Amino acid sequence: MDVCCAAGSPVSVDYRPRGSFEEVGGVPVYTTGSGSKAIIAIYDIFGFKYSQFQQVCDRLAAAGYVIVAPDIFRGQPWSLDKFPPKPEDNFKGWIQSYSWEAVVKKDVYAVVDALRSRGVTQFASLGFCWGAAMAIQALHDAATFSAAGMLHPSLFGQDKELCSAAKGPVACVSTPGDPYETVQEIFNSTEWGPRCVYRRYDNMIHGFCGARGKFDDADVVKAVGEVLARVRPNLKQQREEQERLYAEQMKKLDAILEQQIKAKKAAGANTTPEAQKGGAAKS
Repeated sequence: MDVCCAAGSPVSVDYRPRGSFEEVGGVPVYTTGSGSKAIIAIYDIFGFKYSQFQQVCDRLAAAGYVIVAPDIFRGQPWSLDKFPPKPEDNFKGWIQSYSWEAVVKKDVYAVVDALRSRGVTQFASLGFCWGAAMAIQALHDAATFSAAGMLHPSLFGQDKELCSAAKGPVACVSTPGDPYETVQEIFNSTEWGPRCVYRRYDNMIHGFCGARGKFDDADVVKAVGEVLARVRPNLKQQREEQERLYAEQMKKLDAILEQQIKAKKAAGANTTPEAQKGGAAKS
């Protein structure tokens, strides 16, 4: 939380989102793009109030994804009047009231189920700051999510706990003070470690891809462009890897089925009247 506070207040930028605010699966969302591959994006503690988040979603959608961002806070993000938070503001209690198990998971899976009914077949998660802690928990479910992206993550001291339970590769973009080395250490010891992407921007502040991003600053614009260039191929690579593994699994199942059919035919041949007569004659 110290890194988040030290980064200063959010900044407003002039941007008109290309997507729309609507309901998906009964959950209010921001959605943009189309296709059969989805990224579930989870914002930072400032919600939809600052449009940098929507701009990043729009740019990812242009690469061929449908992006859906559930409004977890239901229009009531952390108030700027209470930033940086004072002890009496009980920021920790507020954060805990929006935990993955108690709140976020329900919204995410309501969106996933609705998208599946629309023809979406594969999913990745992407989180900004606080949202990164939610995105990595989505990756605990390898049956649904193939990869996760964490942009300047705030993991609240749970780096090892949250990352160790992940069941797929990540793209982790950090700034000074954000989780980085621990994330690398954990994922490098896993089978998907070689497919992970890491980058720390020592010249950027926490939140530069989100509400604190000065998108009219040339250095920030360049850094955000680099981040998206890294994240897009990583998510695409995991999507293709998932498709490859699925194809291999189907091939194995087809081979097993073919063997079962052959065995059944052979067994049937031995029970025909002709086969039985032949057996009687021999006896």
